[in-house]
Amino acid sequence: MIATVKIDTYLRNEITHLKSAYHTAPFKVAEIREDKNQAVLELVLMSASPGILDGDCYDFEITVQENCQLEFSTQSYQRIFTMEGSASQNMKVEVGKNGFFKYLPHPTVPHKNSNYKATNTINLEENATLIWGEILTCGRKLKAEHFEFTEFQNKTAIYKKGKLVLFENLYMNPSEINPLELGQLEGFTHQASLIYFNEKIELKLVKQQIDAFLSAEENLLFGTSETNGYGLIIKILHHNSEKLFLLLKELTQIFSNEVQPVTANF
Repeated sequence: MIATVKIDTYLRNEITHLKSAYHTAPFKVAEIREDKNQAVLELVLMSASPGILDGDCYDFEITVQENCQLEFSTQSYQRIFTMEGSASQNMKVEVGKNGFFKYLPHPTVPHKNSNYKATNTINLEENATLIWGEILTCGRKLKAEHFEFTEFQNKTAIYKKGKLVLFENLYMNPSEINPLELGQLEGFTHQASLIYFNEKIELKLVKQQIDAFLSAEENLLFGTSETNGYGLIIKILHHNSEKLFLLLKELTQIFSNEVQPVTANF
């Protein structure tokens, strides 16, 4: 199945509104913002499909116009079903000057013999803020399915005003490399990635707060790094997807803390 979702925004009276939302089956985009006077537009992606099936090809285009603010979420876990061939997804995001985009989808669950490749291309204009999170599980853990998928790849490229500042390539092929080995996930079954770009705050202070917060948590490994283009990337290893999903939400609250604004030099 080939499916497309295109989203565009506009600003009116300092409130972000949905300018257009084009979607084909099985997808639908719905606004979930309860307070219509809230500045941030909240959208959820709903799907009539149980998950990603053999031969599926998804194409997403999201445009956050200048000064607009958009939070985009998903309805449920993204399941990648058993397949003979493969499936793919391509997402392109444009965040305009002083724009804000937050994307925290539910965890991805690759089933046995699934083969999936995703490509994310994100362009941030001047003073644009990005919160981008992803969680990958080992599979259907409750059915004793641990890393029995064929192949999984998720590539994310982030540009600041057209210049590449971060490239992440998560590639797993369990038949070639055991994900549980030393230097891989080291015994953990779930992994989370959270990327944050914001030119207006003191990233070193935010990093200290994140390190302190995650250090107080048990049964996980984590690492935080500053990136080019005035950003942070956070990696977390755990054994539970719900816990990781909750942690990413809590980390975004740290991003919202008031810190001393700075001027970034590139």
